[in-house]
Amino acid sequence: MSSWTLVPCQCCHTTSIQSLVAIQLSYPAKAETKRWLMSKLEGRRKEGGAHLLVHPGEDDDGTLILLSATPYSLLQATEILGLAKLSSDGSMIAFSYNNKADFPNSDKPEAFLTLAERQLLVKYATDSAKVLQETPVPGYPERRLYPGQPIVRSLQEWGIIEKFYPLHVKEELHLLTRAWYSQIHKICQPIDAIRAYFGDSVALYFSFLGFFTISLVPMAILGAVYHCLSLSFLDKYLLFALFSVLWSTVTMEFWKRHCAMKAYRWGTLHLKSRFEAPRAHYWGPLGLNPITGKWEPYYPSWKRKLRIMLVSVPTICVFLGLAIDGLVMYLYWERWVQASYQQSHGNDRLAAMCLYLPSFMYTLYIDLLNGIYKRVATFLTEWENHRVELTFQNQLTLKVLVFRFFNCFSGLFYIMFYMQDLQLLQKRLSSLLIVSQVMNQVSECLLPFLLQKLQLRPGATHQRNFKDAPVVDNFVSEGDLPTYPGLFDDYMELFVQFGYASLFSCVYPLTAALLVVNNITEICTDAFKLCWLFQKPFPCPAANIGVWQVAFEVLGIFAVCTNCFIITISPEVRDRCRDFGMTPEQSLLYAVGLEHILITLKIAMAFAIPDQPHWLRLKILQMEYRSWEALKQAESKRALLLC
Repeated sequence: MSSWTLVPCQCCHTTSIQSLVAIQLSYPAKAETKRWLMSKLEGRRKEGGAHLLVHPGEDDDGTLILLSATPYSLLQATEILGLAKLSSDGSMIAFSYNNKADFPNSDKPEAFLTLAERQLLVKYATDSAKVLQETPVPGYPERRLYPGQPIVRSLQEWGIIEKFYPLHVKEELHLLTRAWYSQIHKICQPIDAIRAYFGDSVALYFSFLGFFTISLVPMAILGAVYHCLSLSFLDKYLLFALFSVLWSTVTMEFWKRHCAMKAYRWGTLHLKSRFEAPRAHYWGPLGLNPITGKWEPYYPSWKRKLRIMLVSVPTICVFLGLAIDGLVMYLYWERWVQASYQQSHGNDRLAAMCLYLPSFMYTLYIDLLNGIYKRVATFLTEWENHRVELTFQNQLTLKVLVFRFFNCFSGLFYIMFYMQDLQLLQKRLSSLLIVSQVMNQVSECLLPFLLQKLQLRPGATHQRNFKDAPVVDNFVSEGDLPTYPGLFDDYMELFVQFGYASLFSCVYPLTAALLVVNNITEICTDAFKLCWLFQKPFPCPAANIGVWQVAFEVLGIFAVCTNCFIITISPEVRDRCRDFGMTPEQSLLYAVGLEHILITLKIAMAFAIPDQPHWLRLKILQMEYRSWEALKQAESKRALLLC
């Protein structure tokens, strides 16, 4: 078995080397391709290399390549990416290699950098490897790389590199699972440990999931009390609607504060913005980028806009039409079942059992259509050929958000605004919550778990082999697992939950209680999937939950409108309005006035609750002052040298 790359100089020397990232070439691997790629990954940066430690796996002719990095390379990449670390005076400041003595444990990368950070830095170095002159790929003479073209990304696009993934550390993984989901009686999640192992974006998701679940507890208690009390609609749900509106604002505002504190302690609050390289699947004729001076694919923006307008938008409209068809069929069958039940005078047990059948079938239809549309939306967004990953994700999020909002809430809005049937609305909401949650738990965890136990999916022996198999075999089995699908669907599920809780919970007060129960199990199932059922995802630096913050806040605005209208159409409120001699138009005007008052109150609360606590704002100002002072000192030294 071969060995790691020889350390080129004394400053790069390390006593032990930990495998951090794996690359698998397509089978059968060509020996000349593997040797050339390894030479590029271990080459010096000034020669276009990644300056990494490289291991050929079990043998030189295999498909596996293992990557690691020297302490020098890791610290240099930390400075380039602008990661903030804890300094000797207890503050978080951007790391500087020249001032590494000011940072405790900077001479011990395993203590100074988390596993997720080290894997992120290795990936950054790997992505930065490029050719300096036009070069044919050894073993593939028809493939040519041009000056400045990234090596690994290009080989992935051409299928020469089949898999590129970070590696698990079994000791750390077992410790994490025991502290996380193996002991259900533990209420708090080890968010810092999750972040150290999986990275910022995963930790922020689980932190938000836990924060959102805890915020639902007061609403769940209030809803359970109101559900048990025999009060009138006006006494029971007027205060509950007001509570729901204020709850949505307070929850998101305090989450922003909580998120800012997490990002500061993790050193991601002020990440350096970098010019994004093209996505691996971005295609087009090669051209010279006038900004970077590198050769990369070029695709005209007018062609992309044509694809969006002529294909993507009509396709979205077709799916919206299918959602409307499903709603029409549901309403038709609902009326038919109700009529059958009334004709039987409530004596037919079969008719009574079928009362919830239309709602159940419509829920299945919604979930099926959501799944199909997600695949179509991903294909369309890929086909639109967006250059950078951020644009791709934003376009995909916009497509799915618009459709999911319409598909999940259109039926409820129709029942509320047009039919004005609160009893049917309550029935529809309860079936949505129960059926959707059961289906999600089965599809997300139970089915993959059974497939894992029965060994009917790739990588099913991964968990079993972790204990006894050779190390290299474990690395290969990790690559056989399915690629982690990301956090998009998980955030989308929380988005729909937030909508149910804020928009319609005054009609069905047990909404929050059902969501709390679901989310407690969701934490365990999502953690289990992440640890055992998928490849370990590459860490991604993050300071917040991004566009999802805006999406949740927009739902909070919609919550004001829906809750005010629900109060207006309730029979008790209508009776009281008639007692006071008010027409329906006048009562609607009063509802609009109440809506404006509540929106003003929401805005006032948003401004009254700072996004960052006072101590954090002081820390940020101190960081900016130190950066300014360091810049002035550097300019002064430069001026003295010129003199």
